[in-house]
Amino acid sequence: MKLLQELRRLRRLVRPLILEEVSEAAAEGRLEDNESYWEARRRQAQVDLRIHKLQEIISQSEVLVGNNLTPSQVRFNSRVKVCNLATGEILEFHLVSSVEADVAQGYLSVDSPMGRALLGRKVGERIGFHPPGGQRSYQILEIHMAGD
Repeated sequence: MKLLQELRRLRRLVRPLILEEVSEAAAEGRLEDNESYWEARRRQAQVDLRIHKLQEIISQSEVLVGNNLTPSQVRFNSRVKVCNLATGEILEFHLVSSVEADVAQGYLSVDSPMGRALLGRKVGERIGFHPPGGQRSYQILEIHMAGD
């Protein structure tokens, strides 16, 4: 979802503005010595590269509907609150694709060991998994669909 929003923003807003800057800078005269023209072209190349990368990621993405799981079960795009059974620490994660994952911001990949352990589980269930740091155990406290 965030990738599609970024792609739309780059295509509809950012790239047209940069193309306008390129045109304005080109109208100033000789291009060889025109630093503002070359800077605008560099930004255009960066934006074009990001657009291409986003298109590639999106075209290779799988749409996960999750309709085989009830809203009371953890699935893609769920927000899940869990309790670390060893420390009592309460954590909240939003389950997303590996491309969008950023654990520091609370975005957990469904492909991560914890993400895989959470999928299909319900409130009150305990999960255990073995990440590189050793055995972890959590209890699911809450499940919400993003936007709820």
